[in-house]
Amino acid sequence: MSNKRKKTAKQSKEVIIAPKKTDWWQPILFILAGLLIFYPPLFSGLFFNKQMFVSHIITSIVFSLVLFYRISHKDYVLLRNPLDWAILAYAGGYLLSLVGAVHQGDAIYGFLKALNYFMVYWVVTRVANTYQGVREILKFLLAGGLVVAAIGILAAMGYSDYPGAYVSGAIMSTLQYSNTMAAYLAVMVLVGITLVQQEKSIWLKTVYSLANYFMVVAILGALSKGAWIILVGGTLLLLIGMPGMYRLKSLYYIGLAIGAAVMVYPQFAAAIVAADANQAWVCVGLGILLAGIGVIVWEGLEKLWKSQRLAPVIITVVFAAVAVIGVFSLGSQVLQSSDVVSEISSLLDTESSSYIARMEFMRCAVEIVKDHPIIGAGAGGWEALYRQYQNYSYWTTETHSHFLQVWVETGTIGLLAFLSMWIILLFYVFKVYKIKRKDKDASHWILTWGLASGALALGAHSAIDFDLSIPAVCMVLWVLFALVNSLYNESIMAGNNPSRSRSAYAWMQVGIAGILVVILLVGGSRYLYAVNQAALGEKAILELSKETDPRKQIELLNLASVKYNQAIKSDPCNGKYLTSLSTVYTNFFVLLKQQNLPQTDQIRSQAVKDIDRAGELRPYDINTLTVLVNNAARLGHTEGIVSLGQKSIKASPNDITVYKNIANLWWDASQKYLEAGQKDTALNFARQISLLEKSLQNQMNKVDIEHPYWVGPRLQADEELEQVFEQAEEYVDQNS
Repeated sequence: MSNKRKKTAKQSKEVIIAPKKTDWWQPILFILAGLLIFYPPLFSGLFFNKQMFVSHIITSIVFSLVLFYRISHKDYVLLRNPLDWAILAYAGGYLLSLVGAVHQGDAIYGFLKALNYFMVYWVVTRVANTYQGVREILKFLLAGGLVVAAIGILAAMGYSDYPGAYVSGAIMSTLQYSNTMAAYLAVMVLVGITLVQQEKSIWLKTVYSLANYFMVVAILGALSKGAWIILVGGTLLLLIGMPGMYRLKSLYYIGLAIGAAVMVYPQFAAAIVAADANQAWVCVGLGILLAGIGVIVWEGLEKLWKSQRLAPVIITVVFAAVAVIGVFSLGSQVLQSSDVVSEISSLLDTESSSYIARMEFMRCAVEIVKDHPIIGAGAGGWEALYRQYQNYSYWTTETHSHFLQVWVETGTIGLLAFLSMWIILLFYVFKVYKIKRKDKDASHWILTWGLASGALALGAHSAIDFDLSIPAVCMVLWVLFALVNSLYNESIMAGNNPSRSRSAYAWMQVGIAGILVVILLVGGSRYLYAVNQAALGEKAILELSKETDPRKQIELLNLASVKYNQAIKSDPCNGKYLTSLSTVYTNFFVLLKQQNLPQTDQIRSQAVKDIDRAGELRPYDINTLTVLVNNAARLGHTEGIVSLGQKSIKASPNDITVYKNIANLWWDASQKYLEAGQKDTALNFARQISLLEKSLQNQMNKVDIEHPYWVGPRLQADEELEQVFEQAEEYVDQNS
């Protein structure tokens, strides 16, 4: 056989392996998922509707990309485990609440928020589905916290003009509310401590420690009490669950962050007050130096621990003792400076304003639930209804407990879904502990317990405050749930591939996922367009107030009506847009009537129609009702004046100014109709005033008008209101 043939035969026996194609989509999707959890705190915590609508669009797009990627890899399962079902059920509770929602528009917004949270959770579970993936995604979360802290600190130093980042001596940063920002950063500190626990690179350990230091400085600058409750509570949980040496390591690194911050903060605060930027930079730099040295010291002690036996051990024990004493002394200083002890004791002091207020909120919430037990009153239900259940007058838009908030908004069904999330989380943590506790490498358990501690600390604080009413903070909690879920799945499946069923049931889940995407994407897009159009309408109204030329006034009113109509077309359940449009048409009517121009009756008819519709959409919004009833009075809309006045009293029964406004409106209407010769209508308004007086008396007997924490004017008629009541009663007596 020739050499050529031998070579060919040899080649024929060789197995040619084609090079694998690089999967570029996986790192791209990972980065998108990271950005999805990074940006929310930077835009006012997504508190405002416009920002939230933008978030709906972004989330739905990222969710779609991840969904298509999973399908392309033959993974057709949307809901893989009980936690997936529970979090979707939470969103489902808000969907069901639409049936009995008191304010339909707010309820729809609440459902879209819950759906957004589910999608963020799902994206994170599918992208960060390994131990290493969880660690990497946490870096995005921590980076967001570091940026928030940095913006707040720079704003305090005068280097950032971010709106509301530093107000009245308190750091608020991008979240624009000090307590929320501090609570958010407290959770991020726990994330940072968790990351530093198992990091091998000294450089990354230093980065994490510096991030923790900056965030603690921002927390101190926020002058918040609640954040320290989260931080202290989360730290205690960490210490309880951490194995062996990691317990001391956790204590050391959190003490390092707090210690460095507490040492420099008094001088830093003084420099801020004195507007001395150079001194402030010196303080910041000193803290950086302390935090950096602290990392090096610990690394040195760890090496000595491993290299020798007796002497280094003694050194380490002594240093650990010093560290523990230092941490507790620093902790005591922080607690005193932040009045945390006072805050905690006030929660237990039955005579404190905090305790009394929270008990009253709880009582009102339970009363609302009694009237809406199964599916709740919809998102925004508390703000709409709580005034009707008050024992004394106070103002709050939240229940100061997310558990109660969920119960009010979604009823017992939604509350059970929310509670099931926590039960499943604890079960997952327990299962991971049972599986990983005997491993020589404790990294998996450390990461799981660190994330769970952050979630539990935030959840516990949300039971007595409204942290989770801020979407960005709520997303953080959902992300922590997702990451614990991923660690649990990896522990249980031990590297096995997930279910790749092509059954009809799996495809049904894919179809449901597609529907959810359409709902969030279309909802976010339509409502964002509505917000922008309404903003243009509002701009035209502002220009109208400066204009004196009747022709230009008419042009601006036409422009405003077009923009508000476009907003309403995209968001028909928003009663506020309709209220603004009714004001436009009311002004239009008055102007046309003054100029004796045509279309007066047509414009009035449209205004009346919008007033009535807005009153139906916002029956418990006292601000909206006040505008509507005044518009009705300007139009001479008799039925509207009466019905909207009655709704106003029902919506805010403890506000004496509402009674005065309605009584005066009804009396003025009575006199105008009397002058016009419509005695029956005039008499009807006078009788309504008599009924109003009885309503006031009944409400005064119902509530404690002498309550020490009563907010606003007391519920009792002054001379002006008494005069209106007497005039109306006299008129009724004369004409009965």
